[in-house]
Amino acid sequence: MQNLASTQNRRPIGGLKYRLMLVCALFLASALISNSTANAGTCPEASVAIKAGKAFLKAARTGHTSDFASALATYSDMTQISMFGLGKYRSSLPPRLAAEYVSLSSRYVASTLSGFARKFRANSIEFVDCQGDQVITRLNFGGGRRPQRVIWRFAHGKVIDINVQNAWLVQLLRSNFVGILNDADGNIGTLLSTIKVASDG
Repeated sequence: MQNLASTQNRRPIGGLKYRLMLVCALFLASALISNSTANAGTCPEASVAIKAGKAFLKAARTGHTSDFASALATYSDMTQISMFGLGKYRSSLPPRLAAEYVSLSSRYVASTLSGFARKFRANSIEFVDCQGDQVITRLNFGGGRRPQRVIWRFAHGKVIDINVQNAWLVQLLRSNFVGILNDADGNIGTLLSTIKVASDG
């Protein structure tokens, strides 16, 4: 598996899709998280992860982008995630385009998950630990594949980031979006059209 640095030679939008393929495995296995009283008491967010996992598992079965979008809207703070994705250009987003931007970025993530979800299956995911706003889990694939450490970051009961293979998904989102904006001299319209085309494709 290539590291984050190796994605620099890809199209800016491609690096994010590459990582999201791995995140699909997490979502598909999330319904198998142990729902023990001890885990729920130590990590209240574990119950959110279980519900989110079931929603994403259902979306994977239907293959509908709309089902992934619904799960994202319910269990993730896509407004916070999307705004973070703008990085230094956040102040450049006109208020009149804010809702459209959040909608398009959410649709892009949902579309990517829909496109790759069927390629990944994990046997189980285990609770490991809680550290502040993070829930640490271990993803088990079986078949001789090494377990994968996965970290969920929460804020106010919502998922705001996921760490897979030592890369934070939302940080990668920002790297991709800021890269597009750098090439477009900060033109927000170019970013919107780029992620719209990527979502539709």
